[in-house]
Amino acid sequence: MDGVIVDSEQVYQEIERQMYDELGIPVSPEEQRMFMGTSERFMWQYLMEKYQIEPDMDVLVQKERLRFMAEINQPGRIPLMPGLMELLEDLAMYEIPSWVASSSSGEIIEKVLLTNNIRHYFKGITSGDDVKNSKPAPDIFLKTALKAGMDPGKCLVIEDSENGVRAARSAGMKVIALLHQQSGDLNLKEADKIIHSLHEINTAFIRQLLLNPC
Repeated sequence: MDGVIVDSEQVYQEIERQMYDELGIPVSPEEQRMFMGTSERFMWQYLMEKYQIEPDMDVLVQKERLRFMAEINQPGRIPLMPGLMELLEDLAMYEIPSWVASSSSGEIIEKVLLTNNIRHYFKGITSGDDVKNSKPAPDIFLKTALKAGMDPGKCLVIEDSENGVRAARSAGMKVIALLHQQSGDLNLKEADKIIHSLHEINTAFIRQLLLNPC
């Protein structure tokens, strides 16, 4: 969702940077980018162990989620990614089922989709809270395929993070990497295709990519 459906990566990075400063921990921009695509719990667990942070992890996770939820309510603060609506309409026209598999919480996913009036385009969601292991483990994509009743090899993932691309590949799925400003120097070369805008893909493109052998 984040960085693919909505342009939210910058907002998350700003919130996290504020929290790092409040906690007094020297997280570099490069280290922060390591967490793109992962769950909040994965990030805070890592930082708690590295920097010996005092607050309980659940407190930190909830604080970050509440701050992001407040941002969702600000008009124009978290816009849809360019080309998303055209792609969703095209997929719906050809009855290709779409699911959201995001490391964000289920509450945040539902809020984002409903606020932007796009929930009806998706058959269902899988959140970071629904799986034990965060990306780059394949759990979230394998669980989504299971819920959808689909062979993982017949699924295609659109991702914007190195962790997400690796997770999709580990799940045995084709993956398109969306490279944008917040991607920085992330290595997305494991993807089957790298794009710079959702305008570059449509149903015909996706079908052709799925038909090509790995």
